Amino acid sequence: MMRLLALNPNTSAEVTEAFVAEGLRIAPPGVSVEGVTGGFGARIVTTEAENLIAAHAALELAARHAEGFDGVILAISFDTALRALSELLPVPVTGLTEAALAAAGDAPVGVVIFGASSLPLYQRLLDGYGYAPVAWEVIEFATRAEYLNAEARDDAVMAAVERLAEAGAGAAVILGAASVGMAARLAPRVAIPVSDGAAAVSLSVERVAKGAALPTRPTPIAETIGLSPALTRLIAGDVPS
Repeated sequence: MMRLLALNPNTSAEVTEAFVAEGLRIAPPGVSVEGVTGGFGARIVTTEAENLIAAHAALELAARHAEGFDGVILAISFDTALRALSELLPVPVTGLTEAALAAAGDAPVGVVIFGASSLPLYQRLLDGYGYAPVAWEVIEFATRAEYLNAEARDDAVMAAVERLAEAGAGAAVILGAASVGMAARLAPRVAIPVSDGAAAVSLSVERVAKGAALPTRPTPIAETIGLSPALTRLIAGDVPS
């Protein structure tokens, strides 16, 4: 059995549960997906400050829960703390947006996001991955409940994907942890290929199965102060395995 940990550093358990449900639906036989949710910070991360807090929450969750898992999936679409966790953990760590972009292949990419306040975060993230999207489509939501109701946004996302195709995109990427599974639902109804963070499951499985090379672990030059015992140990090199 291959065990994958879906680590969600925002504080909405509904997002974790939705990702785990979709992960279990699409995971190959012999692969389990289990989830954990952040204990502090934003309900839904949309700003830089919230994302920085979520990075701390992600490290804390990994320190407390990663032991015994073969791979970790960051169930947050900003791929929060991906680089740090990749350095600290002895297993592959996969981001939702990293995987969704990889699934789009070499086609010119158009991007759908939810909420204009998140646009700068996504722009910086994709720039760091070396992607310059053909176009962005921003779908607004008024409440957290509206954001969590992915199916209610299907028509709006479908129209957004069509506009991206008209703008020259050869593939569309739908970003947002709560919308994982939307691409599979909409794929038969749109003109260009679509992907979302669900692609992280197959990418994580592939990395674990192939024994993907891990980054070199950095060595701190001094101790940390004021962190939880679990996170203190992880940063110091007492790695969960």
